[in-house]
Amino acid sequence: MAVAPPSSGRMESSLNTSDDAPLHENVYQEIRRNLMAGQFQPGEAVTLRGLAGKLGTSAMPVREALRRLVAERALDLGPNRTARVPIVTSARYAEICEVRIALEGLAAEKAAHLIADNELDRINGLCAEVSAAAERHDTLTYFAKNQEMHFSVYRAARSPLLLDMIEGIWLRVGPTLNYLFHDIRFAGRAAATNTPIVDALRSRKGSAAREAVAHDISHAMVWLVQNLPQSDEQTSNGGTASK
Repeated sequence: MAVAPPSSGRMESSLNTSDDAPLHENVYQEIRRNLMAGQFQPGEAVTLRGLAGKLGTSAMPVREALRRLVAERALDLGPNRTARVPIVTSARYAEICEVRIALEGLAAEKAAHLIADNELDRINGLCAEVSAAAERHDTLTYFAKNQEMHFSVYRAARSPLLLDMIEGIWLRVGPTLNYLFHDIRFAGRAAATNTPIVDALRSRKGSAAREAVAHDISHAMVWLVQNLPQSDEQTSNGGTASK
């Protein structure tokens, strides 16, 4: 079965201009957030004019943000200095997932011993929202709430360095989630993998929390690797694999 083509980029802007941070920092954080949330299509060209229009700002802070994201390898710099969202091969995605399992599993294990009751209540509520979104086939809300739930767990680990490393990995894997936006079957099945994470946290069992996160990541990996390009040659041709 051929995978449905990834949806076009649909970056959602909630640019924060009310705090004391410089505009270029807010622009960078907003683009970064959208990359992590899968709001950009793999292979999508990212233009200064297009982003500036969506963010309601000038090109200068967007240029600085793109420079930083290229340096972080969240974006590729192509001919004529055009920024493009990388297309990840199935082998590369599997490798990324191995790193995710190690880092996110460790964060979940630490969180199980450190999480506060109010944090656990919030995560439980987000888990319910993820399931509700899956039931009504609202994949956009599903992925947004699923990401929010997972990062609430990782923040509870009280490790800024570990959280920063996880965010760096999500910068690279986020756009790949774009392939799943058309497949409501995935959201329905994946929602169930969050419940064991919450149960392990509630029981304060670190090893169980680590295993639950590993299963959640592996579940998505098995689903995705069948639909991703199998080689760098396919990515250069803009093709996706079929099964």
